[in-house]
Amino acid sequence: MSHLILIVDDDAELRTLYRMILEREGYTVDEATNGADALKYLSSHVPDLIIMDMLMPMLGGESVMRRIQQIPALREVHIIVLTAYLRFRDTVRYLDADQFLVKPITPKQIVAAVRDALGEEPRPEE
Repeated sequence: MSHLILIVDDDAELRTLYRMILEREGYTVDEATNGADALKYLSSHVPDLIIMDMLMPMLGGESVMRRIQQIPALREVHIIVLTAYLRFRDTVRYLDADQFLVKPITPKQIVAAVRDALGEEPRPEE
């Protein structure tokens, strides 16, 4: 069974890039353009993992993560924060994200982070 991953980022090119990388690895990927769209999606879907940007229009990653913590059905969802700003490190630690990554990252780094957050074994070539 393929894991479902939600990518939440306002940068369309990055969403497309992450989608291509993760689909090549066999994951099912959905996208949200901002935090408000992510919450709308999460009202009817429960992904295995969310890759979350922090600075987005309408509703940022921190607000989305706080709301996720309040929804019992989403408490087991893994979250990887992927941001360009180191200043969010402590906030992300407090919000109990699985991983904190700083852009830019390589395809190998994103795949390794996803596998780690989902508790999957790394592939021999990683």
